[in-house]
Order: sequence, then structure tokens, then C-alpha cells
Amino acid sequence: MSAIRPLCVAALGLFVCVPAVLSQIPRDPTPVVSKTSPEDVATGKKLYEATCSRCHGLDAGGSDGPSLQGAPERLGDEAMGGIIRGGIPGTGMNGFGSLSAEETGQVIGYLRTLGHTADTEIAKGDVTKGKSVYEASGCAGCHIISGEGGGVGPELTRVGAMRGPSYLRTALLTPGTNLPQEAGAMERGRFTQFLFVHVVTKDGHSVDGTRVSEDSFTIEIKDATGHFHAFNKLDVQRIEKIPGKSVMPSFKDTLSAPQLDDLVAYLASLKGAQ
Repeated sequence: MSAIRPLCVAALGLFVCVPAVLSQIPRDPTPVVSKTSPEDVATGKKLYEATCSRCHGLDAGGSDGPSLQGAPERLGDEAMGGIIRGGIPGTGMNGFGSLSAEETGQVIGYLRTLGHTADTEIAKGDVTKGKSVYEASGCAGCHIISGEGGGVGPELTRVGAMRGPSYLRTALLTPGTNLPQEAGAMERGRFTQFLFVHVVTKDGHSVDGTRVSEDSFTIEIKDATGHFHAFNKLDVQRIEKIPGKSVMPSFKDTLSAPQLDDLVAYLASLKGAQ
């Protein structure tokens, strides 16, 4: 499965588009039912690793894409099968229509055997204190939670449902690493989201920001204030793409260890409407 836009990122309501997905699936008369025999689970594991693990992690606990642990239990076989085979329109989640109903059921059966890492991994900080750290650190200027905040960075309304505490801690300490990727968003290959770009125009003016879109002739970036800048590549002096750098600052040297624990605990508590 390809990475879901996050998420990750811009909108973390992973499965809000289920009805639209189900209407677009190449209909196989065979209903999708999870296959849970040892043989089916073994086959499902191989299918998952070949098609889904790069974006969702070997244990389905999340990587470029969100965690899928517990998804079959929450959604049911039919809806889960619809997403696997039909994708989610308007996101980086592409469907795998080549999978038969039986193969899809085997993948779902395998997912049902996995633990719930994001749910069971314990954040050791204080949620209430973490919310205060979030507010005092100016995080709301770039991130939206439940409709409030800025849109420079990814939405965080359901980040705790999608990411475990260890992932969140890494994102706070080294925000430019382990960036999510989206398949099919560029003319060729995979599109790294939130990639830091430095552009120098022919008159020497420079602009830094995260890449929003790019093709062979143009590139658009969004700076740290949320303003968009579009460039024709023939009209600029230099374009530098800098993996590992981010418009989001690292909290490594600005928060104490207890404050970092509290902030992680607060983010891990954000699971959206229950």
C-alpha cells in the first residue's frame, strides 16, 4: 500500500473516504473475508511485505504511512478490502486491484494477527503538562489540532492514533528525517513530502521552504510562514533539495528531558473523535 497523505500529515482521518472507495473498486463477485488459517496468514504475510510494508512498516505499525494495526477490527473486512483494492482517492494511497478477493482476505487475516504498537506503546510523560509545552513552544502556529492552528506543517488531530511515542520523539528531535513518501505524485518515482528546498533566483534572492509540488519545469514551495512560492526552473539560478533539514526546529536543545516526555505524551494522546 502506498503512503497515505499524513498524514501524515495534511489530514490524518485515514479512513474517512471509505464509501467513495467502495464505489470505485473493480467489482469481484467474491466477497472479501479475512482468511485466518495458518496457511492463509503465511501467504498474507508475504503479500503484505511485497505490497504494503515499505509504507506501513514490516509490523504495520507505521512508517511513511500510518499504522494499520487494529484497522481490520475497526473497519471490518469489506471496508478494509475496499481500501486495499481501491485505494483512497485524492491521497497517496493507491489501490491494488490486481489482488483477488482471496488474496486481499489473506492480507487482512495477517493484519489481524499483529499487535497494536501505537496503542500499547506507553508514553511516560504527563499529558496535561505536555499540552502546556505544546502551547508555549508555538507549535500551534504551524500545526492544526481539531480545526485550530496553522497549516504550515501536518495536521496533528489524530497523530496519536497513527504514530507511537518513539516515532513522535524522533520527529521532535530530528524533524527532517524519515519523511513520508507518496507514490505517483511526480512524473516519475516517489514524492518525498515536506522535503526542504533552497531556491536562489537569478537576481540572488533566496527562498527556503518545503516542497509542495514539482514537475520537469516548475517547483512550488511553502515557507515557514505558510506563504507559497512558485518558480519556473529556467528562471532560477539554483535549486537545492536538502534531506534531513526542516523548517520545523528541533526541540533537542530547547526542551528539557521531562518537557520532551510530556510533549510526546500529549501528542500520543491525540486520537481524534472516538
